[in-house]
Amino acid sequence: MPRPDRRQMLVDAAAELFAGRAYDEVTTTEIARRAGVAYGLIAHHFGNKRGLYLATIRAAADRLRVVHEAEPQGATPGEQLRDALDRHIAFMEANASGFLAVMRGGNGSDPEVRAIVEDLRWQGAQRLLDALGVPDPARPVLRTTMRGWVGYLDEVVIDHLRHRDVPRGRRAALAAATLAAALRAARAADPDIGLDAEVIDLLGA
Repeated sequence: MPRPDRRQMLVDAAAELFAGRAYDEVTTTEIARRAGVAYGLIAHHFGNKRGLYLATIRAAADRLRVVHEAEPQGATPGEQLRDALDRHIAFMEANASGFLAVMRGGNGSDPEVRAIVEDLRWQGAQRLLDALGVPDPARPVLRTTMRGWVGYLDEVVIDHLRHRDVPRGRRAALAAATLAAALRAARAADPDIGLDAEVIDLLGA
């Protein structure tokens, strides 16, 4: 029998507890008990509670990165975008408590946590720009537009997790249409952003 991965057991146990309660309300003793491992393994693997918390955030970011990297389905750029958005929203639904904890409080203000989240958000935006054939680095107007849209997408997900009264497909279509509109505005502000109007129009097809 393979030896149990006690480090992963601690990450899984901590993720469950941090998702349900504020960071300061969760103790390392409780995490070790939930994981069924010796308390000293937290210090051995992570240094302290904050190190373990960061490990849970990185693990969640890695899982979402796998979702983002999956080949999008659809015959048109618009269908592929909506498929990618649908999978993104589905992941957030499955990890609602943890997502809301990071975005709206708890230890989400930790600078390292914010750095992990910001890096993941921009990777998603960059992946979209790469798919559209935009040269890297993005021009300032386009970079600003994409960061704003990613923030909009986060708020769409937060609203859904709180109300759950808009079908997932409709939310994905709304987010795709909003991206196309934002890119048209960016192109009007800077015609040299590297996107033709015809390419932007395909996002709504």
